[in-house]
Amino acid sequence: MAARLPYLDREQVPPDVQTVYDNMKKASGRVLNIFRLMAHHARSVAPFVAWYSTLREGALDLKLRQLAYVKASQINRCNY
Repeated sequence: MAARLPYLDREQVPPDVQTVYDNMKKASGRVLNIFRLMAHHARSVAPFVAWYSTLREGALDLKLRQLAYVKASQINRCNY
């Protein structure tokens, strides 16, 4: 399924989001599509990225974190 909004490239986003893109590119070699979509609401990108890294690298071990993802998906009736 194609995205309903276009993925925004670096040249299409404001300078503060370009900085976030650059940091992602430096860290992982790419910018995930979720962030390229979020760039349509530019002011949400940097706070979400800060929160997302905490979520991924928080105090919970990997198995417990995955269990939380699955449980949250079940509660919200989402496929995971």
